[in-house]
Formats: sequence, structure tokens, C-alpha cells
Amino acid sequence: MIKKGELAKEKQQKFITDLLEEARKNTAEISKIINEKMKYLASKGEPLKQKQDKLVKDLQDKAKITGAITEEKIKEVVKEIVAKSKDVRKKQQKIVEDLKEKVARSDEEKIKEILKKLEIPTKEELNEINAKFDELIKKLEKEGDKSEHIQ
Repeated sequence: MIKKGELAKEKQQKFITDLLEEARKNTAEISKIINEKMKYLASKGEPLKQKQDKLVKDLQDKAKITGAITEEKIKEVVKEIVAKSKDVRKKQQKIVEDLKEKVARSDEEKIKEILKKLEIPTKEELNEINAKFDELIKKLEKEGDKSEHIQ
């Protein structure tokens, strides 16, 4: 009985280590993708709104993939735990839930920090900029109309 408990504990520790390593790899990959996207945006000088939307979508897709990988590993471990015993299962499920929440929180915080450091404007800021551009265009069109009437 003690050996089974030790075996379950070793599997749990390996799972946690593997899961944390996977999360680190995914975080590094997301950081790399963000840096590549920002270099591309800076070199092109195009309007940032479309590029920012694509970057956000890419980040969401990566987060979904990371979540799917994490979920699959969690499902495998839960199946093993159910086969061992009810007592071990209860302890394992608590650890898995805490770890899943911690990984999700950690990834989300890192993404927010990276976006802030890169000074990517928010959607509200882009809307303000677009509104100002619209006002300037209207003024220029009015001035163009006035100059045509003078000639």
C-alpha cells in the first residue's frame, strides 16, 4: 500500500514538473511570437489597429493550444488517479486544479506585462486616434471645398 502511494506521488511530481516545463516553453514561444510581430509592425509603419487585432488573435490561438495541451495532460493524470484509490484521487484533483489555475494566471500576467512593455495601444486609444483622423479629414475636405470656390 505504501509503495502504491509512493508511486502515485512520484507520478504526481513528474506530472507537475512536465506541466511546468510545458508552460515555460509555451510562455517563451509566445514571447518570441510577440517580438517577431512587433518588429514586423515597426518596419512596415502601417496602421496599428489591423496588426494589433491579428496579434491578439495569434495570442488567443496560442493560449487555446496551451490550454488544450494542459487539459490533455490533466485528463491523463486524473484517469490514473481514479484507478488507484478514492483517497489519492481527492488529493490529486486538488493539486491539479490549483496547478491549472496557477499556470493560467501566470501566462495571462506575462502576456499583459509584455503588451504593456511593448507599449501597444489599447483598443480605446486606437479608437481615439481614428476619431482624430476622421476630424482632420473632414477639416481638410472643407478647406479643399473652400479653395475650389475661391478659384
